[in-house]
Formats: sequence, structure tokens, C-alpha cells
Amino acid sequence: MPEPVDFFQAVVTAYLEDADHAPLLHDPVHARVVRAGDVTDGDLILAGLDMGGADYFNDPYTARPEPYAPACGCGVCCHLADHPSAVVVLSNRHPWQACDPWPADDLVLIIPAHRLPEQSTKE
Repeated sequence: MPEPVDFFQAVVTAYLEDADHAPLLHDPVHARVVRAGDVTDGDLILAGLDMGGADYFNDPYTARPEPYAPACGCGVCCHLADHPSAVVVLSNRHPWQACDPWPADDLVLIIPAHRLPEQSTKE
């Protein structure tokens, strides 16, 4: 049965292999683009995406999504309090000492915690 598919206008560039970026310990073949609002617990967040390319984080981190609370007191959530659309928190105080809020429609490059099922080919 056909399932809906989203196509994103984004450029995924190669992972940076320099002194500022930790070695990627996961096979990037499993990486996929999702909206921040679709990130799930345990996904490995590699980069933010836009038409300019992939902005890889120095250290990929594990998502621990939580509801967004603009007045949580972390010092970061308050900056998106006036954002015109939904906001999600992808990590709360790990690996940083503040929350990690994202506009829910922003694109994120992840390695999912739960991989998509293998598709069988029909002959």
C-alpha cells in the first residue's frame, strides 16, 4: 500500500573531517532528513539543513524531545517565544546546560534510532 512521502528542498553536503568535528561513529548511509517536529527520542542529530548546505554540529548528539516551554528559564527557549509557528525542544540540558529549541518545520539531518523497515522488491 502506498505511503505518503515528503520531499525537502535541502542540500546535504559531506560530513566535515577536521579537528573541530568529532569523528562520525555511525554509518551515514542511514542518515535522513526530517522536520525538527518529527525527531524522536534516541535519534542522533547530525546537522541543521537549508539550501546553503548542512551545518554539522561539532559533536552529534542524541535527541531527547520535550514540549517547548518559552519560560523554562534555560536562557535559550525565550529567544523563540515570538516564533510564528510551532517550536520543539530536541534536547533538554544535554549535551549543553540549556535547552535546544527548534522551529518545528526546520530541517534536521539525523540517523534515526529506529530505522525504516527494509522494503522488499517485487519482481
